[in-house]
Amino acid sequence: MTGWERVPEPVAELLGSASTATIASQLLKRGLRDQFISGARPLRPGHRLVGAAWTARTIPSREDLDGHWPGSAPVPGVSLFDVIESTPAGGVLVIDGRGEDRTATGGDILVERLRVRGARGLVTDAGLRDVSGVAAVGLPCYSAGSTANVSRAFLRVVEQDVPIGCGGTAVFPGDVVVGDDDGVVVIPRALADEVARAAAEQERLEEFIGEKVRAGASLSGVYPPSEALLAEYRERRP
Repeated sequence: MTGWERVPEPVAELLGSASTATIASQLLKRGLRDQFISGARPLRPGHRLVGAAWTARTIPSREDLDGHWPGSAPVPGVSLFDVIESTPAGGVLVIDGRGEDRTATGGDILVERLRVRGARGLVTDAGLRDVSGVAAVGLPCYSAGSTANVSRAFLRVVEQDVPIGCGGTAVFPGDVVVGDDDGVVVIPRALADEVARAAAEQERLEEFIGEKVRAGASLSGVYPPSEALLAEYRERRP
């Protein structure tokens, strides 16, 4: 596929201030009920992630192709190293790891290389290894957990820059990926600007609602907001 583009900074800024829960709510309003990547948890809570997806697809490893037989050598093809070296600046590498938490699809050196290349992060529904080193790199990473096993023990990378499934969610190259402590949500690229603006507005409204609740208001007429509360919010908004 072609046409990958970096997320425009104004859109990235708005999405970076919205929670994945808010974004998921906005996607649901537009008929997209499950854009949350299942099983991809943050390696280091407290990081935020926004970037355009660069994808990699895997299949199960096979002994005659992956050098597992005595005296055999791996058959040449797309490697995880190739994918790392192709991930563009501003991109988030999203790996279809087939939910294989027994094996890693990255470690500290590969993640360091992603950082140096200007990538925004890594998302996989498989595992990561060398996790203390990965955490030290500081690049936002989301995975199914930690493992010492190498990727080729269970998986073979076969394609990059193609549509994939990751954690039960379809991810197309260039889709906008947003991560926080809850996990990772995927926004179709055509909806990114619209969702970013709506999510920012929802965050402002929910902060107003939070103020009411903290002041002792009951949920009735406040959450969800009544027309009277919305009118008050609009009057107070700068």
